[in-house]
Amino acid sequence: MSGDDPLGDENFDFNDLGKMFSQLSGMFGGSGGFGGAGADPWVQAEQLAAAVASDGGLEPNLDPIVRMAVEDLSRVAELHVRQIDGLALPADVTVLATSRSDWVTKSFAAYRPFFERFGEAIGNANQSLIAEQPATDPMGAMFSQMFTAMGPMMVSASAGSMIGHLAQRALGQYDLPIPRPANTVLVIPAAIDTTAEEWGVPVDELRLWVLVRELVAHAVLSTPHVAKQLDALFVDFASGFRPDPEAIQEQIGSITDLSQLTELSETLGDPEAILSMMRSPAQDLLVPRIDALVAAVLGYVDHVVDDITSLLVTNHDDIRRRMREQTIDTTPADRFMERLLGIDITESTLDRGAAFIAGVVERSGDAGLARLWSDELDLPTAAEVDAPGLWLARIGLDPDLPGGSAFEVPDDLSGLDDLDD
Repeated sequence: MSGDDPLGDENFDFNDLGKMFSQLSGMFGGSGGFGGAGADPWVQAEQLAAAVASDGGLEPNLDPIVRMAVEDLSRVAELHVRQIDGLALPADVTVLATSRSDWVTKSFAAYRPFFERFGEAIGNANQSLIAEQPATDPMGAMFSQMFTAMGPMMVSASAGSMIGHLAQRALGQYDLPIPRPANTVLVIPAAIDTTAEEWGVPVDELRLWVLVRELVAHAVLSTPHVAKQLDALFVDFASGFRPDPEAIQEQIGSITDLSQLTELSETLGDPEAILSMMRSPAQDLLVPRIDALVAAVLGYVDHVVDDITSLLVTNHDDIRRRMREQTIDTTPADRFMERLLGIDITESTLDRGAAFIAGVVERSGDAGLARLWSDELDLPTAAEVDAPGLWLARIGLDPDLPGGSAFEVPDDLSGLDDLDD
């Protein structure tokens, strides 16, 4: 064996290798480490998320006066949102002012299923990696086994870190358009107040603006068929990660010296790197559908929020501009969640959604918008988001069609075959 091969080095000691392995795996699952013996890694992930969100427990308690002020403004926001035609805000919706750590506790269940699906995909990748290791490569086999041991705990640890960082930046619960199962809408007054100070806008105006946005988003995302469609797309995408043997081997197989263990640990500890090694063609097929529906949701929410807040908030234009910039300027945690779910919110996404809504309003007014979330069959396709006239024609609201808006395309077209007889 060559001198470059550690297994051929007469000074090589497998005991040293074992110590390095224990130290490295201890970062994720060793005794006393994350996911240690007897510990539930998801409980630890939630605890980690709360610690990250609250800066290690230094978060002050929520001022009761602030809570009451938010509750008062929420009633104003709810009153205006309920007046929007075609938008069904659940009757039992509750707005809850909360701390960042409490936001984590109440939000963790909404994000966990996507991380679990990702973890299952990593498990499949690990098994494939082990199966492909040649018997003549004991070093590669050892690293593959290490990757297998660390994978599940790495996913739960990543979930804790990412969700904690999301809570640090969030103003409400719909900074990302992910449906929530409960009828509780969370807002974080501490984050809103800090942001208002940074932007130089009145606190009450930003609170009201955020409350309107959160309630409009909740009305859309709690619509059963909308939530079902988005959840299915996100779960399918998170489940669609598949191992790219060449990319994985490039990372694992490049280890030829024990000194490179630190570099390996950094690679395996970077979820972004893992995501890039596991993107699959099946996910590419889902992206157009996800992009289109997300653009339509964001475009609609922005349109309705503009209509409501332009009458209620003096600094509406400034807040809208700042919020748009913040939406586009994603943090690493935001970006990871987007990549995990197949979301890609860019300026083009927002422009696309705005153009679709503007096209609907121009051709059919509020009647068109009122149909947008009325039925699962009325949800726009990717092609229709780029050509709103096509969507209006399909649902029978294109004024250029014979009969104008009275023309309705039936859901069941099976009888058309009889016309050929």
